[in-house]
Amino acid sequence: MTNNLPKISTAYQTKLISAIVSVSAFFLIYLLLILASLLMIFLLGYGAVKLLTIKVNYFTIFGAAGLFSIGLFVFIFLTRFIFKKNNYSTRHLIEVSRSHQPELFNMIDEIVKETKVQAPKKVFLSPDVNASVSYNSIFWSMFLPVKKNLTIGIGLINTTSAGELKTVLAHEFGHFSQRSMKIGGYVNQAEKIIFETVYNNKDYENFILEFSGSNAFFKIFGLISVSFINAFQYVLKSISNFLFKNHASLQREMEYHADAISTFVTNPDEQISSLLRLELSDAAFNYATNFYIESNQKYLPKNLYENQISLMKIFSERNNHPYVNGLPQIDIEDLTRYNKSRIEIEDQWSSHPEISKRIERIKKNKTQNTTSDHKPAGEIIRGYENICETLTAKYLTLLSIKNVGEVIDDNTFTTLYLENNRYQNLISGFNGYYERHNPILENLEAIIQDSGLYHEADLFSDKKVSLVYEKAGIEQDLQTLQYLASKPKEIKTFRYNGVLHKAKHAGNMIPQLENELKNVIAELHENDKSIFNYYYHKSNNEHKTNLINKYKKMSAIDKEFDEFQASLNEFIGYLQFMTVTLPFEEIRKHRAKLLKAEKPFKQKIRNLLENSAYKELLTAEESNILQQFVDAEYIYFNNDRYLQNEVDSISLLIEKYQNLLNTYYLNTKQELLKLQSEISQAS
Repeated sequence: MTNNLPKISTAYQTKLISAIVSVSAFFLIYLLLILASLLMIFLLGYGAVKLLTIKVNYFTIFGAAGLFSIGLFVFIFLTRFIFKKNNYSTRHLIEVSRSHQPELFNMIDEIVKETKVQAPKKVFLSPDVNASVSYNSIFWSMFLPVKKNLTIGIGLINTTSAGELKTVLAHEFGHFSQRSMKIGGYVNQAEKIIFETVYNNKDYENFILEFSGSNAFFKIFGLISVSFINAFQYVLKSISNFLFKNHASLQREMEYHADAISTFVTNPDEQISSLLRLELSDAAFNYATNFYIESNQKYLPKNLYENQISLMKIFSERNNHPYVNGLPQIDIEDLTRYNKSRIEIEDQWSSHPEISKRIERIKKNKTQNTTSDHKPAGEIIRGYENICETLTAKYLTLLSIKNVGEVIDDNTFTTLYLENNRYQNLISGFNGYYERHNPILENLEAIIQDSGLYHEADLFSDKKVSLVYEKAGIEQDLQTLQYLASKPKEIKTFRYNGVLHKAKHAGNMIPQLENELKNVIAELHENDKSIFNYYYHKSNNEHKTNLINKYKKMSAIDKEFDEFQASLNEFIGYLQFMTVTLPFEEIRKHRAKLLKAEKPFKQKIRNLLENSAYKELLTAEESNILQQFVDAEYIYFNNDRYLQNEVDSISLLIEKYQNLLNTYYLNTKQELLKLQSEISQAS
């Protein structure tokens, strides 16, 4: 059977060689940097000794100590990651054995027999929507032939059939067969080195400068040490880009190979159906989790996985996904329904290929085409409900959610979720037309026609909804083309409508897309006018007046939102210096720019408080917070320290200001759509 399994491809072999070369190059350069730091210790130490032999006094002692410290600080910078403790824990997992879960292990045994790989050392159940292969110790896996562990997410089991679960596990056992997984161990260590030396080093640099004290003599040596460290960081960061790109490229080939093994020992239909449902399963699980996080510990779930199933049903109804054999069936077209972008750029940093590309390969893979098994995967797990409840509790602990809220059942959760997400339910009633489209019309009196002879289904048909996403796709493509045109060296080539183009020619396509965008916007605008006329002519006199008023209010809020949001975005840029450690003089320069930028920003807030459509919507608390800022004379920084109460006040203002802009815009839109829905139901 082993000889019949798919072999690694030429592309896989090429990527593997590139990954090995890049890993070797990284560790060689890292070793050279360590040797350079040791040489610095020796040479500067020798210089320190020579300095002391000339004369021993206050200056030579401090000079010798300063010289020696430079090399020592650089050496510690390069090696201190070794002493960082690995905090990974399996407390959020449940280890299962053959005696506890015989049916699951029978499935594992079948796959092991088919693939002729080693059985996993341990099998864990995790809370999430995933399955993975890992080592007990990544470090020792680089040198010894250690066995791998298998982790299966209950969130995955909960939303797959037994046959689909087998295809997922067969994919993971495909990874078991890949010796190239060892490369991941070396890359993991490289990531650890890069993180600790390049991205998590600010505290160490601050320590060096603080250790130098206020003594100007020592301060110079501290600054020299930091300069050497920054130079070494530049070298490590430069080589890391080369390493991580090559490893990501290898990982994508490993995924294709694992898919090929899964297809061969199972069947492509169940493999594809599980892949297509994965995003929906994950979204349902995450939205359920976020509901409890956003409740601020008011509510707690008894079984998060029942909530996942309920949300999956709600999302499927909204998106017209049919249920087949008790699970939602997602088509490949559903993946592209909302993505109308025509530009393709290979993501060189992604460890997984796009699902659509994986499915293309799966359809071409060799297969034994085993019989499908449609029973729920949860049925092969003994004590399934208890395990779900246990992993729910473990997951809440992992997320630091305290066990203090009211425990609610799934029916209560569903009711509360729908109440909190009325807007989503509302827009789903219009076939999702308003999901990413806002009904903005002006000069309404001139738009009104003598009759509104339209069919509601035509106004919100899939064809009209597609226009909304076509507009979004063109806008996204224009942004991409503008980026490519401005930085042609960063990305060499891209595909547009399947045709390969050089990035330097991206600008030539912009006029064509701008013209397409105008046409799509015009078509949407005509449809919006037809929608208005349809509801206007179906309304009684009271509803007609309300409809006109709500459209006018929506138009006013839309104009003001863009104006106020642009002002806020510009002002936030002047606050960024507070988030990083800077010399005092640099802070004062940034503060001067901030205080200058405050004047036009405060004027915008005055306009909002006194003359805008938002004025009538503000609560007393919101008006008070905005007015306090307008009246305040903050200086933010004084006597070499930040004035924390002022920093906190501006942070609160930004948060509240952004929230009210978004909330009142959404509420205004929701009121209009609700009225249209009421008019439709009343007729």
